[in-house]
Amino acid sequence: MPAEARAQPQPGHDPRGPWVAHWPQPPGAAPATRPAVPGAFVLRTCLRELALTDDPAVAETLAQCAPPEWHSGSAAYQLLLEVTTGLRSAIPGETNVFGQFRHAWATYCQAADRAAVITLAPLVTRLVRDTRAVRHAHLGNLGGASYGSLLRRLLAPAAGERVLIVGAGDLARSLLPFFGTGPLGVWNRHRPGPAFATATRVFDPHEGPAAASWAHHVVMTTPADAAHEAYWRDWLATSSVHTVVHLGRRRGDGWLPPPRVKAHDLDDLFALRHAQDNVRSLQLARARAACRERATAFAAGHAVSRRAAMA
Repeated sequence: MPAEARAQPQPGHDPRGPWVAHWPQPPGAAPATRPAVPGAFVLRTCLRELALTDDPAVAETLAQCAPPEWHSGSAAYQLLLEVTTGLRSAIPGETNVFGQFRHAWATYCQAADRAAVITLAPLVTRLVRDTRAVRHAHLGNLGGASYGSLLRRLLAPAAGERVLIVGAGDLARSLLPFFGTGPLGVWNRHRPGPAFATATRVFDPHEGPAAASWAHHVVMTTPADAAHEAYWRDWLATSSVHTVVHLGRRRGDGWLPPPRVKAHDLDDLFALRHAQDNVRSLQLARARAACRERATAFAAGHAVSRRAAMA
């Protein structure tokens, strides 16, 4: 464990601050009840509780709460920045925790002593600015790894292009949010349920040819079925469909759409996910390095501010 993240409750070796007490929260565990420490700004998430102060007296009081981790100086700022950028989240790079931080700070500003708010405000202002800078430089368009997010990237439908989902099961329902901003149609061998009412077009079972003629891109969420796919091969042959993605087929297992239609299957999605994971790993590594650099720069400036305040 680094020198600035101590297991024993002590204010740390950097007397210039800031100081952060960190209580990791095991998944599913009930949050612990701890006495409030006046002057400390507290952030609680499902994974952790953090208490932040830039006041040595408040730090001494916080130290009595026996946190399992105690951070000071640049290590404290780096921890905060990695949390607010989402790098410490279960899904690295997510944005929800930054919203939680800003909400917690707004609540603190309304309830805390004015002097405590004034003491922490410059640090929080810089943290918010650095969080946005790191996210903009390294975590933009990070993307997800769900079928919906991968399909959206694979198809990349242009504005106004119509996407048709074939099938009405759980997989089909999970795709709806990813294509809700453009024309979206649904066709199934049985009339789709209420979950699909938000689609632009819901085709009746006998309207398969009309559904194929309407679409620019087709996503088949149905299992492999030679008879069903034979119908779709005929319908696609007389349509203007550009792309079809079959999520019930793997590469080379026998299903072929009309030659002029660009075809993808599960293997294409898996390949995209692998490539995206490599990009994500690189982005996350760069973001963590940026957090370290900004924490070092913060600590240098903070030391100058401390000396000026004590002069």
